[in-house]
Amino acid sequence: MNSIKICFWNANGLSQHKLELTHFLKQQQIDIILISETHFTNKSYFKIPGYTLYDTKHPSGRARGGSAILIKSRIKHYPIQNTAEDFLQATNIYLDEYIKGLVISSIYCPPRFTITETLFQNYFDSLGPKFFAAGDLNAKHTYWGSRLVTPKGRSLYNVITKADFDIVSSGTPTYWPSDRNKVPDIIDFGITKSLKMQHIKVESSLELSSDHTPTIVTIQSSPITQNPPPEKLTAHNTNWLSFKKYISSHISQNISLKTESDINKAIQEFTHIIQEAAKAATPKTEPKKPSSFNTPDEISALLREKRNVRREWQRFRSPQLKKKLKDLTKDLRRALKTKERIEFENFVSNLSPEKSTNYSLWRATKLRRKPIQRNNPIRLQNGDWAKSDAEKGQAFAHHLEHVFTPHKSVTNQTLPPQNSRNEAIRLVISKKTLNEEIKYLNTKKSPGHDLISAKMIKELPRIGKKHLLHIYNAILRTGFFPSNWKLSKIIMIPKPGKDPSQVSSYRPISLLCIFSKLLEKLLCHQLLPIIAQKRVIPNHQFGFRARHNTIEQVHRIVREIKDTFERKHYCSAVFLDVTQAFDRVWLEGLFWKLQEYLPSNLFVLIKNYLTMRRFVVKQNSYLSNEYPIKAGVPQGSVLGPLLYLLYTADMPTNNNTTISTFADDTAILSSNPDPDVATMFVQEHLNELQKWLDLWRIKVNESKSVHLTFTLRRSTCPAPKINGKTIPQCNETKYLGMHLDRRLTWKRHIEAKISQIKLKQNELNWLLNKNSKLTLNYKVQVYNTIIKPIWTYGIELWGSASPSNIEKLQRTQSKILRKMVGAPWYIKNTNIHRDLKIPMVDDEISRKINKYTQKLSTHPNALAANLLRPSEIHRLRRNYIHPAIAE
Repeated sequence: MNSIKICFWNANGLSQHKLELTHFLKQQQIDIILISETHFTNKSYFKIPGYTLYDTKHPSGRARGGSAILIKSRIKHYPIQNTAEDFLQATNIYLDEYIKGLVISSIYCPPRFTITETLFQNYFDSLGPKFFAAGDLNAKHTYWGSRLVTPKGRSLYNVITKADFDIVSSGTPTYWPSDRNKVPDIIDFGITKSLKMQHIKVESSLELSSDHTPTIVTIQSSPITQNPPPEKLTAHNTNWLSFKKYISSHISQNISLKTESDINKAIQEFTHIIQEAAKAATPKTEPKKPSSFNTPDEISALLREKRNVRREWQRFRSPQLKKKLKDLTKDLRRALKTKERIEFENFVSNLSPEKSTNYSLWRATKLRRKPIQRNNPIRLQNGDWAKSDAEKGQAFAHHLEHVFTPHKSVTNQTLPPQNSRNEAIRLVISKKTLNEEIKYLNTKKSPGHDLISAKMIKELPRIGKKHLLHIYNAILRTGFFPSNWKLSKIIMIPKPGKDPSQVSSYRPISLLCIFSKLLEKLLCHQLLPIIAQKRVIPNHQFGFRARHNTIEQVHRIVREIKDTFERKHYCSAVFLDVTQAFDRVWLEGLFWKLQEYLPSNLFVLIKNYLTMRRFVVKQNSYLSNEYPIKAGVPQGSVLGPLLYLLYTADMPTNNNTTISTFADDTAILSSNPDPDVATMFVQEHLNELQKWLDLWRIKVNESKSVHLTFTLRRSTCPAPKINGKTIPQCNETKYLGMHLDRRLTWKRHIEAKISQIKLKQNELNWLLNKNSKLTLNYKVQVYNTIIKPIWTYGIELWGSASPSNIEKLQRTQSKILRKMVGAPWYIKNTNIHRDLKIPMVDDEISRKINKYTQKLSTHPNALAANLLRPSEIHRLRRNYIHPAIAE
């Protein structure tokens, strides 16, 4: 036997669950179950055939609290001293087989008692050097997946981190309150010491009728191998030569591609051949053999001596032998810590960013222990909870089915008919163009529902690429987009800071077929020249356009605010939040606009591409049914962003305002000496915009939109309205990743970046501290690659901040570098920067500014190029834009 199966569960009264518990233990083949809240008294009797029961009753003797352990009678073990306090009841046993020397402890901590760090530490010390303790601790902390942090959870977390214990939790809620107003949470979990996490497998169970659900833990003497994910057809050991030969021998060039059914059939056959070629060329992965564990002679000798002394002490109970046993235990612990430290130092010293070591340094930066990822339940419309993957998958699918529908029309206006169409153009993809696009495919992207990856497309033989080219040109010729390529596989990702129990708090990530994405790239070659020639996309739109970045768009706003300050004006600014902009695009309206811009045959193809699309939701191993998509441009697609820009290209503008758009992020500003007039101009623009939004079924979220007054004066502009509702006012906002405050001091932005830097530094401290064995050159690479980009974003704009704010960032950078090199107090920061070849913040600002000004001087957009023009007025001594820009 090299594994043991342990379950922990809060029974909330064990006697009433005897029959179902007996069935559960037999069905799940549980070796040991740790039970909290047994409610046993001296009169209680409980027995399950084949299991031995050990329990700890509540000190009061009443039917409350308590803990117990049920262990298979054939497993060699013996009970050890239990803990029976008002604040903690624990039942302990010592295993003599499976994992010899492991102490198993079942815990229950009543909720109304506060436990200090000392009390927790005393309990863990009593379990010895190797233990697995689990149960209902009634302690919440995000570290083990809870929703929030309680005082008891904070105390326990401090003990766990100081002693370097490991957490065993499935991330799935274990407490399911009967009150629907309360939210399920994790309060049952395990804590281990001297057990390797790669030897432990955790899974949640929805069986057993209690307000708590059980958690099943499997502990093996060797690492538990994870099955490769089924959505990957290839691996690192795929024989690509065999892959090419298989395709070359099975593909047929004599096919008809004249009708829609011909194209669908050809694609199905081609997809099947590629899938079978990948399977044939990828050998089955065999389970990894457990790595040999070489125990040093010194530790082996200490172990033998300790066991001999322990046997003698258990026989004679001599005080001298007990003292000797304690001393040997300390020596053994010290030797094991030394061995672990040396192994860790060797691991760090061998890290490298080179390909020869499989980029071990960058992989190591992601290996740091992180909090348990919480697997949240979903609240359904009827108030019940979706617990299983199937229930959650269906809940997400029904929600998305509603999302992928257009907003209801709020006007009676109808679109005028369009009788005229543009002439058709010749649509042909050349062999050279196809090969160039294949060469630039991103192999790190996840495959779609057909499991064909970009790497497989890159490895196609010549005949395979030729076959694909014929299919693509047949699609362009017929105007038919294959139905197999219209299916999206969607994975739901929780939005940060949102309620995870609501389906609307998750962001859909759409995985599309790689064949479809490649064809979309090729279609862009046909679309972009037409769009550029007709100048469809307005200059104020900077999103998803070549050589247009967020910094230039924010710079436009900053320039307007700077001119406001110089003229002693008020700048009334509105930052609009568009509700589900890409998902709710009204397709009929989009077709009406595309018909005006595009050649007739290209319009037919894109219309076919957007209609009759479907989606499925993947929730872990569960895959939902197919549902229709009735609105929106495809997420994760290449054409989707471009189509959205075409849909919103005719957004109304106003001569009295400045509009800035980056995809759906929209800002409208107006400057005037009178704050009422400034807002009046913004309101006029919003009134025009409201009519346009209503016509094209676009909805703005008023509560998430922001109104902000930029001025050096005391008064504030009145808030404008949209949809008849007043837009909330604030003194700062975040636009395209930059924090903008009322006086444009950049103080809040710099403070936010410093906070991010400190969090990332703490995460990487094990690599960057002065005692780390990582070479100094590699430390500098880690800093430049991971930490430096955090604060350099937008440096072209916030580089004009006051010296006191810039100095805050400089101090933060200098502290990190001093810790990296372990510099004493008398070494100057300038010397450290010089030796590490890391520029000071001021030097970095100058370098970035020079590079940015060169970019603006050749910018294709006149609105961006004009940012270099000198200001008409320069009244203030303070520079709101760096002197190197426009001054």
